[in-house]
Amino acid sequence: VLYSPNTYMTPSAPARIFSFEECLSIIAALPHEIVIKAMADGFVAFSKGDVSVAPIQTLGQPPLANFVGHPDAQACIKSAYVNGGAVFVSKVASGGGGQNSGLVLVFSQITFAPLAIFLDGGYLTELRTAAAGALAAKEFAPSSLSHIAVIGCGIQARWQLRLLKSVVACRKVVCYARRPEQAAGLVDELGREGWEMSAASSIAAACDGAGLIITVTPAREPLLQRAFVASGDVLITA
Repeated sequence: VLYSPNTYMTPSAPARIFSFEECLSIIAALPHEIVIKAMADGFVAFSKGDVSVAPIQTLGQPPLANFVGHPDAQACIKSAYVNGGAVFVSKVASGGGGQNSGLVLVFSQITFAPLAIFLDGGYLTELRTAAAGALAAKEFAPSSLSHIAVIGCGIQARWQLRLLKSVVACRKVVCYARRPEQAAGLVDELGREGWEMSAASSIAAACDGAGLIITVTPAREPLLQRAFVASGDVLITA
């Protein structure tokens, strides 16, 4: 028997689809402190063994073939669920060459049917990654920072600083990007959000004296050297 009507469950209701605009509205309405607290709760649950996390599936990078859109592009598929919880979630985050995309799929652990689809364009991934960085800074960064170094000036640099704002008092940032126009864009945008921004001509110059170094680049080779890091307490997030 190849097919039996009893084998396949018909969902009681279609999955709720959240548009890109709806996802942005949700993200904008979330207080950053709540997002960071949720990230902390997630790490605690994982450490206690209360969460099941599948191995990450990565496409577009070795040993698989590159995507045609950009040699640095990749797609990561991540799935997990709270043991004994109501749902399981799969997330696809993709991007490369300055472009990002993605979505989040929520399924029922009871009926196994899809419940919700978030067409977030990768923004929930940006938020989650930045929340983890802010949590690390909250717990481990030196209490007194002369400045924050940011290596890489793309979209994640923006989110890292936005969530960092709620956990550290320092507002002085020195950033570096391989393309000066990208660094200038970050300086302009985050300067209008209350940061004291400047761009450095090298990674070493950006990191000179920094107590917190944030690395947010797609580089496949090491960029940060030990000689660039100040003596004493320094937190590096990646």
